[in-house]
Amino acid sequence: MISVRNGLIKATGVGISVAAGVGAAWNPAAAVGATAGTIALSAGVLFPARFARFFLTALGVLLVGYAFLNKGFAYFGYRTIFVGEMTLALGLVALAVGSGVWLVLRSPLIWLLIAFALWGAFRTLPYVGVYGSNALRDGVVWGYGIFALLVPAVLLRYGRISSVPEKYGRLLPWYLMWAPIASLIFFLAAGAVPRVPGSDVPLIFFKPGDAATHLAGCATFLALGLHQFDAGRSKVPLWLKEWFCWLIWLAGFLVVSINRGGLVSVLVAASVVLALRPLSKWGKVILTGVVIVMLFFALDLEFDVGGARKVSPQQITASIGSVIGHNSREGLEETRRWRLEWWTDIVNYTFRGDYFWTGKGFGINLADDDGYQVEQEGALRSPHNGHMTILARAGVPGLLLWVLLQTAFAISLLVAYFRARRAGREWWARVNLWLLAYWSAFMVNGAFDVFLEGPQGGIWFWSLFGFGIAVLEAQRRQDTSEGRVQLTRRAA
Repeated sequence: MISVRNGLIKATGVGISVAAGVGAAWNPAAAVGATAGTIALSAGVLFPARFARFFLTALGVLLVGYAFLNKGFAYFGYRTIFVGEMTLALGLVALAVGSGVWLVLRSPLIWLLIAFALWGAFRTLPYVGVYGSNALRDGVVWGYGIFALLVPAVLLRYGRISSVPEKYGRLLPWYLMWAPIASLIFFLAAGAVPRVPGSDVPLIFFKPGDAATHLAGCATFLALGLHQFDAGRSKVPLWLKEWFCWLIWLAGFLVVSINRGGLVSVLVAASVVLALRPLSKWGKVILTGVVIVMLFFALDLEFDVGGARKVSPQQITASIGSVIGHNSREGLEETRRWRLEWWTDIVNYTFRGDYFWTGKGFGINLADDDGYQVEQEGALRSPHNGHMTILARAGVPGLLLWVLLQTAFAISLLVAYFRARRAGREWWARVNLWLLAYWSAFMVNGAFDVFLEGPQGGIWFWSLFGFGIAVLEAQRRQDTSEGRVQLTRRAA
C-alpha cells in the first residue's frame, strides 16, 4: 500500500512538471490551471475522504462569501476563472475520485435534473461557436445544476447532514447584523467602496432582492426553532439570542423592503411556514412584528437610504401595489410595464410562435434581440425573470422540464415533512419545511430579477436544491432501515 502511494506521489510530481512546462510554453494562465488541476486530481486520488471534506468546506466559504458580499465576491478569481468555477472544479474532482454519485442516482429528482441539463446543453452547445463565452455564460442557469448533484453525492458519502443547519445557525446572527449595514453602505457610498481587483465591481455589491432571499431563509430558520438544536454550545441564553436575532432581522428587512421581489419572497417563505406549522409557535414572533410594523406605519417613519427611493410605509405599499397592478408611483409602474411587455413577447414567440420547441438558445442577447435593451453596451442580456429566461432560451420543452423538476422537488419536501411529523421526527420535519420555504424565496426572487442566472444566486440555489436531495435521500434510507427492523421483529 505504501509503495503504491509512493508511486502515485512520484507520478504526480512528473505530471505537475509536464503540465507546467507544456502550459508555460503555450499560455501562462493555462500553465497555472493545468498545474492546479493536476495537484487537485492527485490529492483527490491519494486522499479522497479528506479532499471531499475540503470541497464541502470550500463550498461553504463560497456560499458565505456570496451571501455577505454578493456580486463583489463573485468576481474574485484569476482572469476569467472565478471562485465559483474553481469550487465547481474541486467538486468534480471529489465526485470523480469518490464515486459518490451512485448514492444519489436512486433519486428521481436527479434524473429529472439530468434531463433538464441535457436539454439545456442541447440548446447551448450549437451556439458556442457563434457567441463564444456568452453561450456558456448564459448556460449557467442550467449548468450550475451540477452543484445539485455534487452536494448530495459528496455529503452523503463523506459529510454529515446535521452539520449544515448547525453551521448555518452559527452564522445566522452575523449575517443579520451585516445585512442592514451592508445595504446602507451600498446605497449611500457605493462609489467609495473598494473595487474587486481586476474589475470595476464594488467589493460590497448588496442587492436588496438577493439579501431579502437570505433574510427569508433566516426568518424561517428562527421561526421553526432549528437554532434550538445547537443551543447547548452557546454561552448566550437562548431567549436573549432569539429576541436579538428577530430585532436585527426586522432592521434588515425594513432596509431591503424597497425591492418588490425581495418583499414578496419574504412574505411567501413566511406564508409557507405559517400554513404548515401551528400558529401558537409564532406567537412571540408575530407580536414583535405587529408592534414594530404598527409603530412604523402609525408614526409615518421614513428612512433615507440614498438613491431614488426611501424606506417608508408609502414605499412599501407602492412596492406591493406594483406587484398586484395597483400603484401610482411612476417609476415602479414603468418598470412593471416594461417587464410585463417583455414577458408577453416571450410567451408569444414561444407558445404561439416559431420558437415553441427550441427557444432562441443560450448565447444570443435577448434584450437586444427582443428590443428591450436599457443598459449601456448591451450589459442586460436576459429578462428580469429566471423562469422567462428558460422559456425564451430553451423553449416550451425546457420550461416544462424546469417546472416538472421544481414541482417534484417541492412535493417531495412536502411529503417528507408530513411523513416526518407522523413518525415524530421533529428535526427532520423542521428541516424539510425550512428547505421548502427557503426554496420558495429563491423561486420568487428569481421571478423578479436576474438572480438565478448569476453565480451568487444560481450556485446558492442549486446547492440548496442539492442539500434538499441529500436530506430526502437520508430520510428515505432511515425509513427503509427502520422498516426492515420492524419486519425482522415481527418475523421473530
